[in-house]
Order: sequence, then structure tokens, then C-alpha cells
Amino acid sequence: MGNVLSILFCLSLFYVSITSRVKGYVTVLQIQGVLLSLIIVIPFIYPFSIYGIILPATLLLVKVFLIPRYINKIILDLDIRRVIDPTIQQFSFLLLVIATMVVIFVVSNILSQSTELNVIPFASGFSAIVIGIYIIMFRRKLIVHVAGFLILENGIFLFGTAVASELPMMIELGTLLDVFVVVFLMGIAINKISTTLDGFDVTALGRLKD
Repeated sequence: MGNVLSILFCLSLFYVSITSRVKGYVTVLQIQGVLLSLIIVIPFIYPFSIYGIILPATLLLVKVFLIPRYINKIILDLDIRRVIDPTIQQFSFLLLVIATMVVIFVVSNILSQSTELNVIPFASGFSAIVIGIYIIMFRRKLIVHVAGFLILENGIFLFGTAVASELPMMIELGTLLDVFVVVFLMGIAINKISTTLDGFDVTALGRLKD
């Protein structure tokens, strides 16, 4: 079941590579939050553990409800354009994503022959990390950069479940706290930038001087 959910997580990355809507990124973040919550909760169903429910419930609350709602609030309050501004064409970006994921899955399969790891979650998580970096590199809108960072963090989360059979709950909750801080700081930064510059593209930052 975990492999099926990891594959669905991986497919969500393809949607990110072809969508031209900012809302599409928010939707993907919500979908990935649900999938990660299910991946985490499955090992604790049998035997049932109340402590094993705390992390998935927190993950669901933060990644599916709070953070997407906050990002949508920023989009509405600042009237950010709903269409992303890519630096490369969508088709070229899709080809880059496909090529990257093929290489990652092939290398992961090779590593699995000498190291004990779950190939599908490992490769899916690592793919999300790289694609999150691509989004930050090849998209102009700051709000999309925030989404790219969150996709990257989701990848780290999934990657962690593949390389360790049981991660300390406090470390995972600490990761969620880091995400909270980064997203809120980015929201403040975007608000401040909006009072100075007429737009929300990173290219506009090039006009700033020391």
C-alpha cells in the first residue's frame, strides 16, 4: 500500500510540471499532504497505537489545511496573478522532470541491490526534492517558490520514511515547525515586497541595489 501511495505522490509531480496555474500548486500540496499522512499512519494501524496517530493527524492539519489556506489567503489578499511565469516552456520543463525521474529511479534500483531500502518511496521522495529545486530555479513568482520549497520538504519527508524504518516523532514534528516558520516568514516577505515593488516576480528583485 505504501508503494501505491508513493507512486501517486510521484504522479503529482508530473501535474506540477505541466500546470500553469498557481492554484494547481496549492492543490498538489494538499494531495501530497493527504498521501504522506496515509503513508505514515499505515504502519500504526496494526497494532493500533494512539501515539502513531498524533504525527499523521498533525501532518494532515498542517499540510492539507493550514499551510494551503494561508497560501490562498496571500494570493487573494495581494491579488497575485493566477498564472505562473516560467523561465522555460512547460513542455521543456516536463521533459526535464521525466529525464530526472528516470535517472533517479534507475540509480535507486541499482543502490537497492547493495543497500536495504524501499526503492519506490526512496526514488519518489528524492524526485520531489530535485523537482522542488527546479521549481525554485525555473519559476519567477515568489509564491510559487514557496510551493517549490514545500514540495521539496514533502520529498524529504517521504525520503526519510524510505531510509529509516522508524523516525523519531519529535524530529518530524520539528520539521513541521520549520515549515511553519519558513512559510510565515515568506508570507511576511511577500507582503513587504508588495509595498515596494509593483509585482511579485523574482526578476523584479534585480532592480534592488545595496
